[in-house]
Amino acid sequence: MILAVDIGGTTCKLGLFDSSLKLVEKWQIPTDTSDEGGNILKDIHLSFTDKLSVHKLSFDDCTGAGIGVPGPVDFEAGTVNGAINLNWYGLKDIKKEFEEMSGVWTIVDNDANLATLGEQAFGAGQNKDDVVMFTLGTGVGGGVIVNNLLVHGAGGAAGEVGHIKVAVEEDLKCNCGGTGCLESVASSSGLKNMAAKYHREFVPSALDDKISSGSLDAKTIFEHAENGDSLSLYLVDKMSEYLGIGIGNIAATLNPSHIILGGGLSQAGEFLRSRILGKFRKYAFPPAVESTDIVFASLGNDAGIYGAAKIVSQYEK
Repeated sequence: MILAVDIGGTTCKLGLFDSSLKLVEKWQIPTDTSDEGGNILKDIHLSFTDKLSVHKLSFDDCTGAGIGVPGPVDFEAGTVNGAINLNWYGLKDIKKEFEEMSGVWTIVDNDANLATLGEQAFGAGQNKDDVVMFTLGTGVGGGVIVNNLLVHGAGGAAGEVGHIKVAVEEDLKCNCGGTGCLESVASSSGLKNMAAKYHREFVPSALDDKISSGSLDAKTIFEHAENGDSLSLYLVDKMSEYLGIGIGNIAATLNPSHIILGGGLSQAGEFLRSRILGKFRKYAFPPAVESTDIVFASLGNDAGIYGAAKIVSQYEK
């Protein structure tokens, strides 16, 4: 049996997979971020203990555990250098802690990396060796798979596609502290940043009340864009342009067969994809355009646990 974990700021998604990577059961538990997140791994361990007993199994019947974490991971060491959403600060040895709790060999990776691996192994990129994923949500995350393996880089920062510099002229601050990052213009927070910057050029707009009250969200922007609001359309088109540039840079560098769009903003569907595709074709190296498909993720919130199980099977001792 393989234990699969995708730790999020609100919930931890858990799964049991058999040796053939068939999902046996999935469930979730609340993420307790109190006490500097000190209960998170304990709660996960307790939940697996209970679930394994239901199946008349124990940790001795498990060959490995895969854990996805929303933070910078040293893949070789299994450590996380802080995860703000989990209230983890400083270096945390996830691998060692969970192995001591469970006795199960453990592998730890960034959550976006594992979601990418899940989509490549079981979802929108299935049977494709070279895949890149962009997760469009509160921020912009991602992962890179080359020749069927995740790319981690020298310091574990590979796949941070949200920090490709595509919009320096906007001078909008990113969560990383820099400016010009894709995340600063192509995430839900990025859309709100651009709305604040440009809304005076489009008065009146259907967004005016939401902007003045501070309650604007990405879903509202897309809804009004589809209804023809000029500011909303401008924001979606700007977002699509920057994504087209960023995806074009990735395609010219790595030439993946598939670029997968996931995360909450991907629910805008073809309305968004068609715009991104148009900008991609405009900016990308022509041979990369011919050989790269832009598709939507298909596993939804389960991608992380599928990726966690897959990476255990790839590196299992």
